[in-house]
Amino acid sequence: MLVVVHFGFRWDRVRLVGGVMVVVASVVAALFLDAQVVGSVAGLLGAVATVAGVWLPRRRAGQRQVGGRGVSGSPRRSVTAPVGDAPLVLRGREAEVSRLRAALARPAGRYVVVAGLAGVGKSALALTLYAHATHRRGRHTWWVSARTPETFIDGLVAVAELLGADATDVEGLRAGNGRARDVFWELLSQADRGWLLIIDDADEFGVLGALDGTGWIRPSRRGLVLVTSRVSSDHLWGHTADVITLGPLAQGPATRVLMDLVDGGSEEQARSLAHRLGGLALALRVAGSDVGWEFSRWDSFASYERALEAEDVTDVLRLDGGVDGPPEPRHALETTFELSLTSLGEAGVPHATPLLRLLSCYAPHLPIPVSLLTCEGVYSLLDSPRGGAGRHRHLHNALRGLAQLSLVTEGHLEREGARTKTVSLHPLVSQTSRSHASGVAHQVAVGAVVTALDPLRADDSRTWPLAAILIPHVRQLLATSTPYLDEEHHATLLDAAARLVAAATWSGATATSEQLAVDALTRTTSLGDDHTSRLNLSAELAWATGRNGRWDTARTMLTSLLDAWHSQPDPPLLNMLEVRHKLAWAIGKTGNWELARAQLTAVAEQRRHALGDDHPDTLHTRCCLAWAMWRTGSGAEAEAEYQKVIADRRAVLGDDHVEVLDSYHSLAEGYVLDNRHEEAETVLRTVITTRDRILGPEHPETLDNCPRYWLGRALQGQGRSAEATELLTKLLKEQTMMFGADHPATAATRALLSGQDESATQ
Repeated sequence: MLVVVHFGFRWDRVRLVGGVMVVVASVVAALFLDAQVVGSVAGLLGAVATVAGVWLPRRRAGQRQVGGRGVSGSPRRSVTAPVGDAPLVLRGREAEVSRLRAALARPAGRYVVVAGLAGVGKSALALTLYAHATHRRGRHTWWVSARTPETFIDGLVAVAELLGADATDVEGLRAGNGRARDVFWELLSQADRGWLLIIDDADEFGVLGALDGTGWIRPSRRGLVLVTSRVSSDHLWGHTADVITLGPLAQGPATRVLMDLVDGGSEEQARSLAHRLGGLALALRVAGSDVGWEFSRWDSFASYERALEAEDVTDVLRLDGGVDGPPEPRHALETTFELSLTSLGEAGVPHATPLLRLLSCYAPHLPIPVSLLTCEGVYSLLDSPRGGAGRHRHLHNALRGLAQLSLVTEGHLEREGARTKTVSLHPLVSQTSRSHASGVAHQVAVGAVVTALDPLRADDSRTWPLAAILIPHVRQLLATSTPYLDEEHHATLLDAAARLVAAATWSGATATSEQLAVDALTRTTSLGDDHTSRLNLSAELAWATGRNGRWDTARTMLTSLLDAWHSQPDPPLLNMLEVRHKLAWAIGKTGNWELARAQLTAVAEQRRHALGDDHPDTLHTRCCLAWAMWRTGSGAEAEAEYQKVIADRRAVLGDDHVEVLDSYHSLAEGYVLDNRHEEAETVLRTVITTRDRILGPEHPETLDNCPRYWLGRALQGQGRSAEATELLTKLLKEQTMMFGADHPATAATRALLSGQDESATQ
């Protein structure tokens, strides 16, 4: 009988077969034997069937004694899924559901892993497959929690008992030895085809054992093993696993999840809240339930979203259990993310926690260059070992651990033909982790940005992509880190913001640069208006304001700034010269080019003396001075100066530098003003081709600097009106899309098309 149990025979079937055998044997005997023999055969077969029918229930009764205890004497754990946790409708996972159903219908000798960030909806997807499987009559379905070693082994024992395991088998299963695992799979392999074994919350690999075909989880062609886990790395699961990585829900399905939970809710408000929650299924469920329940604190999705902005997100996104008491810990966002960090610490990666705190200081959902983290401050925060190689391994070990539990996402950016590795965080991971970040983490985050800005030069187009990447992270630091910064770090952050404002202004992203400067000045008022860092940033704000077409305002701002510098006991010369240069240009743009020329002449001389004739700042003032010369009627002198500046810039900066192109562009403008339209066209076409090659045809600097505007004027001056109209019409469309209808560059192009002369303001 032990042999029969070992192979998983079904004794209820033996009993049925025995009964059938009695009937068949009786019929056969009746045909060929006398009555006495017939009676003997029938009696013998009936006795066999009776023994088979009586023995199995008694055996099972011995396993399932009063109190629900099995052969091991331990409480039996249910292997039925928690179907009450399943959503009424699973939104946005149609492709994954179809894929899982196909795997269940035709097991291909692989087990399936549904992986992703905590709260993304892995268990909900598994519950949907479980419900589908249980609707099929006769299909075995089991749900085992791998949250702890105890729940996992209890679940496996329960499955084994249902498959006919005896006391010896159960003892081996609880001991966890290799032979017991083989016995479990021998029992499972004898079950009817089409079974489904779901192992939920399998985040600790130590619980699962080896994934090489000798552990608890193995591939099968008789049924499907489905594992849900935060661990999403294909490398860890192995080649016999089919890993389905779940991301947050898209906007449409996320909106519907909220609408499912709140009767009569506003779809527009639901869409906004879904975006705010980043499409994370658990957060959507908590928010929808909180708004939809009786006597809710919030009367709409909008009021709930306002609470998320005004209060601690971990307090708002905490589902009230009502009469059911407090929620299960893994249904609280803060708890579920912190559990992942705890497991990393227990696995020997404790420095993953301070790294996540640091990353949470930056803008969520946006790429953070990994190179940003390779600085002394970060290494110190992570308590990294000394030595370059060891430090890099320490950092990447922490990043890998966070990625494997889906707390961060790896990405890449293409820049100058090279791939830059990046890391990003889900908004709710970022916000909940930031609530635990220390002041040191915020200060290190500022220092890391400053170090990363070392290569940045505002007038070098090769560094503009770096500025574009870092601007949102500096804005996030300004928004959330300033309460944790001392005066030194406040000033450091302002200096970083000033450099980024300058780069954005040079690149043509003037609206972005102006807003960044305003944010920075608003959030650092504790430094005082006369602080050097605030004065430098104010100068960049004034310049961005002028580039946005408000030169009168810029002139007023710069005049005030110059007075503020003069009030300093020992004002730095170079800072003063920068403000004077900007003010002189603003004076010219507001109509007084004679005064602008005089002031630029003085600034150029002082910069020559302080920096040298070929310093980029000196060359910049010389270029602007040449334009002032042309505006004041000294065309020949201006042209000669432009030729010198072009030659000097090419020697110092290289042929493709944006300031070299700027010099050519300004020279061509002078040609247009002097009605030398053919010469202007030749220069401008070269400028346009080079700009398109370096920056792209739709880059703000290409559109805002208006080389095609001036080419249009040059074509009009040659009587080629049709060509000019075609060129300017296309330019106007692109400028309107990029900048808006009221931007100065857009307005100038529109005016030229309508026949108005805009030369005085260009």
